[in-house]
Amino acid sequence: MKFNKQIFNSLTPILKNRGLTEATYSDHSGGLDFYKSNKYSDYRLTLDLGIVKKGFVNIYGRISFPNVIDILSKFIELKPNIYEPVVVNYDLYKNKENWAKIFKDFGALPLKTDLDIKEFKNEIISHIDSYILPFFEKFPDAKSVNDEIFEKLDFEEFPNYIPGNCTLKALIIMKIYNNSRYEKYKNKKDEEYKFYINQNPSMWQSSYDSFIALASYLDEKIIK
Repeated sequence: MKFNKQIFNSLTPILKNRGLTEATYSDHSGGLDFYKSNKYSDYRLTLDLGIVKKGFVNIYGRISFPNVIDILSKFIELKPNIYEPVVVNYDLYKNKENWAKIFKDFGALPLKTDLDIKEFKNEIISHIDSYILPFFEKFPDAKSVNDEIFEKLDFEEFPNYIPGNCTLKALIIMKIYNNSRYEKYKNKKDEEYKFYINQNPSMWQSSYDSFIALASYLDEKIIK
């Protein structure tokens, strides 16, 4: 849509000045991606806009870490050319009332005139400055995820921050950075897998096999 491309073109130089030096626009999905990478981390901001009619759909920030993904890809199949995040901004979403209001307000913006679009752009930038860039700054590398999440939070909270394959990603980071709770977490997840296999082996056995293979690799190869 012309509107989506207009938003993309107006946001690109602003976000480039904020460090998100690369940008891509998808005609097919209406998605706008802004990102930056270094040898330690990949940061991506995605803004989803409607493709049938003008309107806001979603905005979110995600961070990936090449050293984690490199190990993870040895044990599970990752889709090619699909961004695999390791940590997401749960601190924004855990306040559900505030999160719901933010997204309701975005969705209510009319987006009919140039003035509407300018206001929408300003609101999006304000949101990025308030919530997404501070999230990026909080996690400059995988070690910071270990220090701020895996060292401090209860095991049950890990999945809130780690999307998809949480157990495997957590094990990799905890082992690489010599987390003192690594063995306790590994043993707890082992017990959980065995419990679920007893309930439904066809669903859980392959996941458990990947878990065992990864744990063995980490214990043999990753020496601190």
